[in-house]
Amino acid sequence: MPEVKSDKSARQKDVPIWEWMIAGLGLILVLGSISLTLYRAFTEESTPPILSISVDSVSPTEGGFLVRFSVKNTGNQTAADLNIEGVLKNGEEIEETSTIALTYAPANSNRQGGLLFTKNPNELDLQIRAMGYSVP
Repeated sequence: MPEVKSDKSARQKDVPIWEWMIAGLGLILVLGSISLTLYRAFTEESTPPILSISVDSVSPTEGGFLVRFSVKNTGNQTAADLNIEGVLKNGEEIEETSTIALTYAPANSNRQGGLLFTKNPNELDLQIRAMGYSVP
């Protein structure tokens, strides 16, 4: 009487070696991602948002001037509802103020924005600062 092979052993022999290699690579990538995430979660120190603002450019627009700026967050936490204020001063006198709210500045990221003024920021003292944020 001929020997009948089970379906399970027949299917195992039908799987090409390259499929096993791809499956092994996928397993290594998944385990590596999980390991890295757990390592960072337990070893990185949690720091609040560390924000620095720099002016990228000042350009005339229809009816005023646009001041483009960048916000860099070098902290490990996200700053949500980030309020930025730009002030044009002539000596100690405030000539004009412009504000903007950025939705968020993720950890270790750069965000750009713009402030609009009617007076020329190149002729006055421009000061830009973060006014506050919330923790999401």
